[in-house]
Amino acid sequence: MTRRTLLGSLGVRLTLAFLTVAMTAVAVFAVLIVVASRSEVSGLSDQRRSDDLAATAAAAGDAYVRAGGWEGADLFAVATVAARGQATLTVVDADGAVIAAPTDALATMMARMHGVASVDAPRADPVSEAVVVDGRSVGAVMLRFPTETMAAELHVRDALSRAALTGVLIAAGVALIVAVFVSARLTRPLVALTSAAGDLAVGRRDTRVDLATAPGEIRILADAFNEMADHLDREDQLRRNLVADVAHELRTPLTILQGNTEAILDGIDEPTPAAIASLHDEVVRLRRLVADLETLAAAEAAGLRLRVDPVDLADIALDSVDLLGPLAAERDITIEVVGNSAPVKGDADRLQQVVVNLLANAVKFTPPGGHITITTAVENCAATITVADTGPGLQETEIPHLFERFWRGHATSETPGSGIGLAVVAELVAAHHGTVHATNRPERGAEFVVRVPANADDSTTQPPDHSDA
Repeated sequence: MTRRTLLGSLGVRLTLAFLTVAMTAVAVFAVLIVVASRSEVSGLSDQRRSDDLAATAAAAGDAYVRAGGWEGADLFAVATVAARGQATLTVVDADGAVIAAPTDALATMMARMHGVASVDAPRADPVSEAVVVDGRSVGAVMLRFPTETMAAELHVRDALSRAALTGVLIAAGVALIVAVFVSARLTRPLVALTSAAGDLAVGRRDTRVDLATAPGEIRILADAFNEMADHLDREDQLRRNLVADVAHELRTPLTILQGNTEAILDGIDEPTPAAIASLHDEVVRLRRLVADLETLAAAEAAGLRLRVDPVDLADIALDSVDLLGPLAAERDITIEVVGNSAPVKGDADRLQQVVVNLLANAVKFTPPGGHITITTAVENCAATITVADTGPGLQETEIPHLFERFWRGHATSETPGSGIGLAVVAELVAAHHGTVHATNRPERGAEFVVRVPANADDSTTQPPDHSDA
């Protein structure tokens, strides 16, 4: 028995594949989020400082206009705008002379009013904006923002990065669990099928798999495997039966031949015409068995090399009746051919063999005084020939096995034969791309129906000259 594991090599590969795909997608998503968030935070911070600088320069210009110059200009509003952004303010005139600086009492007061860090706190390099009045630069404002604000922005970025990393780890865990579950769900049935196939290969014909809960396609595969195992088991049984049947069929004539020839050689019996005729009958019996085996082998091997000619099943039915009519008459069985012309393209000899086998089978199981009807017709682009008898009929449980090689039903146990005739019929009909099936007639008896593609080029519709035999 093959050792079964949780996943197997295929399951491990599937798990790694699922995990790789999931982690790649999550990692790309996380990187995009981090990059986008950092860019957005930096952009918003830079935009806010740029807006504060422009607003401060505009306020300084208004103060300059109201005072008519820097001398006596009220810079309170300018300091208020700068303090709103927690920046220290430096104002210079057009010559670069400092008008107001962070050390001024005004800057200190505004810093206290707006909760701005001390003017002595660490700050970034100054950024400046020209103060323009009537299209003329009259000075500039310079703002120095505290580094604490920048540190806060960095903290936000780091927090976003940590959140993205945490998301990646959580996603990795979830992806691993899901990948293992899905891989196990897919590979366990395959591992079971592989193990069962190995058991079947070493001769355990009773091996089957129960995968009713497996995914759809694998469940279908398991059902097909079980059907294959059933078929192989049945074929093995048929082969064993073949050996027994062939041995049984050969034993009797060989025993008779050996006994009679030894008796003649020992001088016990005289080689009279009757003794020689008995030996001849046994030789014919052996030859018939060998011929059946050869016919089945040729049919199964599709080595028939069918000669495809336009033929009519109605004519073939009449010819078959001519061959078996005397045998049927000996058993007081009547044969009737009815129906219309049924043109097909096929091998006339092989199709006649089909009808002869079916007719011989019907004669064999029809009691004296019975009746056999052969019907030909064309239905839905298919030519059909039906052989119906008034015999005991078929057992429903045996109908699926009628066309199997060397299969003989319960009713045939006392009837001579090798169980090959119907198997040959099935093979020859399949070689003509047709079908054959058997049913029981409602009024008692068996019915065999052969369907082969009709010859669309033959427009003959007149019924042939049928007669009773």
